[in-house]
Amino acid sequence: MPAPCAHDMDLLHAVEAGVLVLDAASGRVLTANAKAQALLGPAHTLPGLSGLFAPGEVSLAELSAGVDGRECRVFGGMGPPIPALLTSRPLDQDGRRLLILTLTDLSGLKRAEARFQGFFENIIEGVFQSTPGGTFLMVNPALAEILGFDSPEELINHFRDLRSQLYVDPNDRDAMLRILREHGRIKDFETRFNCKDGSAKWISLTAREVRDPSTGEILYIEGLNIDIAARKAVERALRESEEKFRRTFDQSPIGASMVGLDNSFLRANDTFCRITGYTEEELKRLTFAEITHPDERDESLSQYARVKRGEIDSWEQDKRYLTKDGREVWVHLSAGMVRDAGGRSLYLLPMVQDITDRIETEQAMRGIHAEKERLRANLEAVFRSIPDAIITVDTNMRIIQTNRALNEICCIGSELTQGRDIAGLSGSCKRACFSVLRSTLETRRPVMEHRVECQTHAPGKVVIINSSPLLDREHNFIGAVLVIRDITRLADLEKRLTDLHSHRGIVGKSKVMQDIYAVLDHLSDVESTVLITGESGTGKELVAEALHFGGARSKGPLIKVNCSALSESLLESEIFGHTRGAFTGAIRDKIGRFEAAEGGTIFLDEIGDISPRIQLNLLRVMERKEFERVGDSRTRKANVRVLAATNVDLLEKIRQGLFREDLYYRLKVMVIHLPPLRQRTEDIPLLTAHFISHFQASFGKNITKCSDEVMRLFMTYPWPGNVRELKHSLEHACILCPGGEITTAHLPVDLQTSLPAGLLRPLSPRPGPAAPAPARPGSRGLAPDDITQALAQAGNNRAKAARLLGIDRRTLYRNMDRHGLS
Repeated sequence: MPAPCAHDMDLLHAVEAGVLVLDAASGRVLTANAKAQALLGPAHTLPGLSGLFAPGEVSLAELSAGVDGRECRVFGGMGPPIPALLTSRPLDQDGRRLLILTLTDLSGLKRAEARFQGFFENIIEGVFQSTPGGTFLMVNPALAEILGFDSPEELINHFRDLRSQLYVDPNDRDAMLRILREHGRIKDFETRFNCKDGSAKWISLTAREVRDPSTGEILYIEGLNIDIAARKAVERALRESEEKFRRTFDQSPIGASMVGLDNSFLRANDTFCRITGYTEEELKRLTFAEITHPDERDESLSQYARVKRGEIDSWEQDKRYLTKDGREVWVHLSAGMVRDAGGRSLYLLPMVQDITDRIETEQAMRGIHAEKERLRANLEAVFRSIPDAIITVDTNMRIIQTNRALNEICCIGSELTQGRDIAGLSGSCKRACFSVLRSTLETRRPVMEHRVECQTHAPGKVVIINSSPLLDREHNFIGAVLVIRDITRLADLEKRLTDLHSHRGIVGKSKVMQDIYAVLDHLSDVESTVLITGESGTGKELVAEALHFGGARSKGPLIKVNCSALSESLLESEIFGHTRGAFTGAIRDKIGRFEAAEGGTIFLDEIGDISPRIQLNLLRVMERKEFERVGDSRTRKANVRVLAATNVDLLEKIRQGLFREDLYYRLKVMVIHLPPLRQRTEDIPLLTAHFISHFQASFGKNITKCSDEVMRLFMTYPWPGNVRELKHSLEHACILCPGGEITTAHLPVDLQTSLPAGLLRPLSPRPGPAAPAPARPGSRGLAPDDITQALAQAGNNRAKAARLLGIDRRTLYRNMDRHGLS
């Protein structure tokens, strides 16, 4: 068959694509234009159909039927298969059927596509394409990794509706689309995306609309999703830790560029251009080394060389760029090499973030840190100069800090070093301070003004301890601070002043009380028997306590026995004890008060009321220091100091034959007589202040003092019940007084009203040369008329009648029984 005419060949050569004319029957190439020969080889070497395409690519039948734009591979001259776009059309000419094949070389397009695909897959930030309606078209692996998916396909299949599924707040999607509609692009839009595991992640979104050039219709939305969770965490930490001197700094923009193997820029995005001040075309005429500050240039070139050699995959660097206008911009560079499928280096992909604000903030922070160091030094100087000892500990009782005064105040101060565990310390210190500190750590409450006498090798030091919770700047409990103030000198002064006005709980500054204090001091160092006499309510029990706790037996027990409260048989069992079966009801052995007081002191109150048989047994104990339990023949030793008290005249009882004279002289080795309150009226103001202080603390009231009228009444009233009556009267007044001054309206009724001359004054006359001796309660001198008058005055209230008579209720009952008064 003849070849196509010259006119036809001119047309074939004019076509930009490669054109082949084949015989439809045999598939033999009849002719080819220049483009086809350049692609496949000279016309005389062109193969037939079987050698033109790769096996299975296309058949002669398909070509005869017509092929419209199919990608295929064709064999070139001595080279690898070439990607091409194939089109075939049948043509009948002169009764012969021909096939016209058009081949368009796709090699350049494939290379560009590979380069873009490498960029798309290797960029470290998330890239996406989505429809305006809200579904993903394409995402890169980085975005899948950011959101916790194993592959882009899994991510695309998971989020079918971006507004309701991807965005934590769907309103953010609406706002983003509104900005896109208004401006065609959005930059640095911060929102939160839902991750695969259900968590949320902060994302900085930059996107734009891609439209059809001819119709203006939106084809898709493409953009960049940057994981800013770490930056958000840093910002949050800075806000929490730096208070007013810290502030958040603006989000640094992200810039992306492509750098060739010769260090020249291949392309750059708008953000990168904005950071450097150059346009993309200007950057293409520069190398990245030229815009790098000289101080960081060598390191950048060295790291890039290592990446190209394959020693490292990527690197990060804080560096400075020199902008077009000569400014220096600090950026954080994260760069990695993009490689093709064969592992050959294609280009470097630097991602840069403007950190100028952060660098400036760090410089400002260094200045702030220097100022803080200066303030800290000043604070430490103050801390060292405070005369009180200070210890701060953490919640595990480990020492955080101490001051210099600790060594001067505390005997183990040299051992209390930073980081030391207080619980493991040893030495002579009893650690009362540490118990206060431990209380604060356990309760998280302060302990204020705790007074302690240090029990060390040098006793006598008195300190005040204050312990408070230690809080950080967010008010979190982190330990405790202990302040120890040495008040030894002040305590000595207080003791001297107290000694002038009181003695071991006994209040009084009168001459007679000062004489009693002196006697108590002498008796503290001996173990002699002491008889304490005085009217009821004068404080005989307090004297007994002072003798016990001021003596060598203070660490032993103090056992008190009211001898008038029990019958003879019960009193004997109570004092000496009994054995099982000693009497009816004795179902088990019982130790007596003398055994209970072993090594200590026994106080026999109202001893004048015991029976002769008990007197005899008691005499034996005092003479021989031994006794037997009731019902027991075994003799027991008694290492006990005996104190006795009575409000009756024992000599009168001896004359009446009611008390043993030999026991009396055993008891009166030393006699302390307590005067009635009417004989030491100068102590009434001191006692009044003492009791008011006691009761206002008990009742939680702020009572300042007694009015002048009340004090005049107190100073003139005879006080038949002595100090006990004064105490009870002030307790009554403190209960009724709301605060401030105690007035006469707050006093008991018997003090408010005028006292009848015939009732109390004969029983408790004022001291004087013509005054008869008062009838002592419990003695034979208390007449029936005295009892009946007191009951009438008290409205038949026996407790009040006993107070009016200056005796206790048991003594009143005993006298009423004796006189047959019901």
